[in-house]
Amino acid sequence: MRRMLALALVALSLLAAASAQAGCGLQDQAMENTSGKIDQAKDAAAKVQLMMVKTGVAAYIATNGSVPADASQATLGGFVAPWPTNPFCQKPMAAGDGVGDYVYTPGTGTSYTLAVHLSDGTTYTAP
Repeated sequence: MRRMLALALVALSLLAAASAQAGCGLQDQAMENTSGKIDQAKDAAAKVQLMMVKTGVAAYIATNGSVPADASQATLGGFVAPWPTNPFCQKPMAAGDGVGDYVYTPGTGTSYTLAVHLSDGTTYTAP
């Protein structure tokens, strides 16, 4: 009887240890899933904020007949208020290489490209 009780206690101990390790793995997975979802939400917000910059460029073109030399807050701030915020650093969006920063390239006439850096290292180009 004592031997069966000892085996049962060993089995319960092993089961508890296995459950604890599995729980840690699930907790780590939950943390990764949460971080991924937060980055996805910030990427979506960056795309929306980029459209505000695009609206400013369009308003500048409508007013001046050509594209602006840059798409900065100093140049377009009169057309876009409030100026969009980079969801990754909570500072005003700006041209740059960081996540949530945008890339503006003026073309000829009224053509230009405007894109934003996303959390996965890709860029999203405004339609």
